[in-house]
Amino acid sequence: MKVGQPGNSPVQNNEARSAKRGPYSSETQEAKHTERSEHSEKLDKADGAAKNGGSSGARAEISPKAREFSQAKAVASQAPDIREDRVADLKKRISEGTYRIDEDAIADRMVDEHLRGPRTA
Repeated sequence: MKVGQPGNSPVQNNEARSAKRGPYSSETQEAKHTERSEHSEKLDKADGAAKNGGSSGARAEISPKAREFSQAKAVASQAPDIREDRVADLKKRISEGTYRIDEDAIADRMVDEHLRGPRTA
């Protein structure tokens, strides 16, 4: 092998082979196809188990507390968003001039809320 002649270096030969393969070579495409096939098989198995009533052995149970939350959510979702009777009463008191605001109570509540910090759900 002569030094300085292009194409004789093992490093250059490997680089040339890699460049010839490129991102769309048959080897790369075959590997991607194999990965897709394996993934599709897994999805098909999971889908089949779900259609067969979960024959894969997986079970889910709902706790009593979760059932209570579900019932509470159903009741709350049926309640009206606006309490028309309360709104009508407040409008009437405001128009008559009998509605009074307790500024001290509001200020105390605002300070308490601030000191308590952000609420977490």
